[in-house]
Amino acid sequence: MRVFVSADMEGVTGVTHPQDVIPGRSQYERFRRFLTADVNAAIEGAARGGATEILVNEAHDGMRNILLEDLDERAELIVGSRKPLSMMQGFEGSDVAFFVGYHARAGMEGILSHTFSSPNVVTGVELNGEPCSEARMNATLAGLSGVSVGLVTGDDLTCAEAESLYAGVKTARVKTAIDRYTARCLPRAVALAKIRAAAEEAVHRAETLAPYAPEPPYTFTAEFATASTAASVMFFPQLKRVDDRRVSWTHEDYEAAFKMFIGVMRMATGDPDYG
Repeated sequence: MRVFVSADMEGVTGVTHPQDVIPGRSQYERFRRFLTADVNAAIEGAARGGATEILVNEAHDGMRNILLEDLDERAELIVGSRKPLSMMQGFEGSDVAFFVGYHARAGMEGILSHTFSSPNVVTGVELNGEPCSEARMNATLAGLSGVSVGLVTGDDLTCAEAESLYAGVKTARVKTAIDRYTARCLPRAVALAKIRAAAEEAVHRAETLAPYAPEPPYTFTAEFATASTAASVMFFPQLKRVDDRRVSWTHEDYEAAFKMFIGVMRMATGDPDYG
């Protein structure tokens, strides 16, 4: 049983503020330890459930956040940001995917909600006309290769979305959003126990899960904070300018559409007056 873990940071136990997740900020080093602990809880639970191989992919910011020296020795870790599949690098060949420390999509009130980029750059993303979070686009990539999402951890809104989309998924709610920067947080030990238990159960039921696999074609629409940013990404021949702030593209192959999304996001930068 091979488990793939995509580990983000905004949905980690106790995280509520940009100071917690941006390298060099006042609380970052503290919450790197919290991130590593959440990931270790998922690894421990997976191992208890019978996982024989566990691969963790760093999926936050520069993707150099987890403390390797403190990582559970039953897992290997992909570190670094230059990855063709970004948050999903290394998922191929796994039996089940875990999304640890994930967050709500741009525009929602979830803790530090966004989609791939700052809300000062990207205000919303749709996939086939429906609001799309990072979790949903990553679940689609996995699902179309036959890999189901077995576990999602994060705030209440993140967990609720997962339960509405991925049949049989286990979730671990480690905090409840009050505002984008305020949460009612579980004690660390309680949160880790929830993640551990949910991960164990996710491995137990992995073979019964149905992959999340929408039908083609696949249309991404990205809405930017300003028309200038929308104009700045128009370098792919397949892109269409929907209106001043929205850009879209369609492809029959999801991985191609997904990689175009990553490329568009990397070209999109905020305007100077947005800092």
